[in-house]
Amino acid sequence: MTRYLIRQTLLSIIKLFVFISFMFFFIQIMMPGDFIDQYSLFCNAECRENLRAQLGLDLPIWQRYLQWLRQIITLDLGISLHGEPIIQTLKLVIPATLLVFVTGTIIAFLIGLWLGKRTAWQGSALLSRTATLGGLTLYTTFPPWLTWLLTYLFTKGAGFVVMGEVGGLVQLAFVGLDRHIWADVEIDPSVIAFRMVLTLAVCALFFYLVKNVVDEFTRRSSPGIIFLGLILAGTVGSWYLLDMQMLAFDIMKLAWIPLATYILLTFGETMMIMQSSMDEVMKSEYITTAKAKGLPDSVVLERHAARNALLPVISRLVISLPYLITGVVIIESSTDWPGMGTKMWNALYWQDMPLVMNTLLIVGVLSLVARLLLDVVTAYLDPRIRYGERQTPSN
Repeated sequence: MTRYLIRQTLLSIIKLFVFISFMFFFIQIMMPGDFIDQYSLFCNAECRENLRAQLGLDLPIWQRYLQWLRQIITLDLGISLHGEPIIQTLKLVIPATLLVFVTGTIIAFLIGLWLGKRTAWQGSALLSRTATLGGLTLYTTFPPWLTWLLTYLFTKGAGFVVMGEVGGLVQLAFVGLDRHIWADVEIDPSVIAFRMVLTLAVCALFFYLVKNVVDEFTRRSSPGIIFLGLILAGTVGSWYLLDMQMLAFDIMKLAWIPLATYILLTFGETMMIMQSSMDEVMKSEYITTAKAKGLPDSVVLERHAARNALLPVISRLVISLPYLITGVVIIESSTDWPGMGTKMWNALYWQDMPLVMNTLLIVGVLSLVARLLLDVVTAYLDPRIRYGERQTPSN
């Protein structure tokens, strides 16, 4: 297992390196002119040359590439075209993206897993057909349209984030928060959003370990819907322990539309893959044997069928992660949620390519980290990976 994880880590780093290198040269070569051309009408020749020198655009392309790699390694992402440190800008928007992505992925995965098990077990029942049709419809829905529909139905078209122009750059902020709650708070809402994500991740890991211990002790698998309820209850409880419940609830008041949109768009894929995997597993002889022994349906479903059908679902989730993050970007830009997606679209509008490239870099890093975490889960679930390094080929 150790060798497998090391190999996956190295492969992921190589893929990230290839991705960022391709992105750099594609933008530098395919984009006509350079980043400073947009100022040709507002800046004289001397001013433009100073900007080019400040951003390193007067250097040969290979030197710019090496300089950019050095900045990435040293975590010095430079400055945007508007003079803002890019690392500070990203620190303000990454927590908002993680809040939607991490929370939505966990909830959508557990809901899809539970519905996939139930619908596959019940066969062609009315509930199964309805859930399958609903999941397939939502999965193929155009994200901006679904976002607009939820916003129109539940907020009467009111927006969540107001964009204001400061020094020629569109700035994003959490607007719509209760001023009375935040009046005496010196912490930025993005910090609270990050703490919300952190408490969710800790609670998910804790209850996952507890679930495994309980399942081994009782020889049964706990229903996923109960597992989801414990995670949510533990997360909210941790907000009270940290005395940030009012701030967290106020942020969730703004976050629920992009979060609900993301969940509705993504749970259907997990449900359909789980259905297909369960259909194959239930045809196996050991399932027939378990039924013949007179084991309760819940034991056969959770302990025997669902556990063995889970691996293809995890594998598919690993492959889908970059597309899921892309979906979050689209949803953010549709709701003006102040995350990386909205920030990147604004940067594209203003042709702030240094900020765009570094935002794409962070998206790639998030995909890398998430895939490595899921690789660990896959290795835990699949004994062939855990013990593969001990196997020797037979003569």
